Amino acid sequence: MSRARTKQGVGQRLDALVGAGDHAAARVEARRLVADPSTPEADRDTAAGVLRSLQPDGGAVGVGLAGLALASAVAAWLLVG
Repeated sequence: MSRARTKQGVGQRLDALVGAGDHAAARVEARRLVADPSTPEADRDTAAGVLRSLQPDGGAVGVGLAGLALASAVAAWLLVG
């Protein structure tokens, strides 16, 4: 592990990635930490919290799918009707 990674805490690294908008890298790092048996429990909990925060809200997904269905129905109606 590099010197910079050992000085900086897990939470700070993950927060920096999420704050920079690099959600893919934050997700990869958090999954690696959760899967690593040598990771301390507190760091594993922090990583699991970051993974939960990056999941889309179920309500938002439902509304998006409903909007997509409505738009598809309107497009089909305009094309056929």
